[in-house]
Amino acid sequence: MELNKIIHGDCIEVMKGMPSRCIDLIVTDPPYGDNTGYGMNNKTIKNNENPLINCTALVEMYRVLKLNSSLYLFTNWKHYPFLTEFISRYTKFKIRHLLVWKKHNFGLGWAFRHQYELILVLEKGKPKYNLKNFSDVQTASHINHNKLNHPHEKPLDLLKKMIIHSSNEGDVVLDPFAGSGSTCKACEGLGRKWIGIELDEKWI
Repeated sequence: MELNKIIHGDCIEVMKGMPSRCIDLIVTDPPYGDNTGYGMNNKTIKNNENPLINCTALVEMYRVLKLNSSLYLFTNWKHYPFLTEFISRYTKFKIRHLLVWKKHNFGLGWAFRHQYELILVLEKGKPKYNLKNFSDVQTASHINHNKLNHPHEKPLDLLKKMIIHSSNEGDVVLDPFAGSGSTCKACEGLGRKWIGIELDEKWI
């Protein structure tokens, strides 16, 4: 299993080739399956046609994750009810908590402006957490999107805090939907090893 590398491919197929219980932490932002373009530039991502795409990947995520480890899964308010129902009924993950990422500035929207995203904390076994002051409302940077960057890019300060809270130096962190590779970049500055998987070659 090659570390510190972004692998080009379908994450389900790639994870099937990975050993069981080889990953210490998963942090990922999968497609929500809303089949839409994002932002003023109407940017699209691959495999965004069906919400079951990221749900089915959870089966392999559970298998590769070590016992007593966590998964941070980004979602939104529209997809959250469907996702939690799927997790409860069709996976072995325990839903530990729901985090709110409150952004410093407002996003686009008519009548109601977007300022937050949701992050599900899923557990395999009984993980230990490192920080004593980790709030379930996290205020972090907002990514200013343009024509060139990934529509789902996440801020490094938020990712780093989750990684510190749920892993230790030398641990292996996986992002099966790596996008522009922010999770991988966050790991490098914290002494964690990482594996990224991305379907769209242009982001690799």
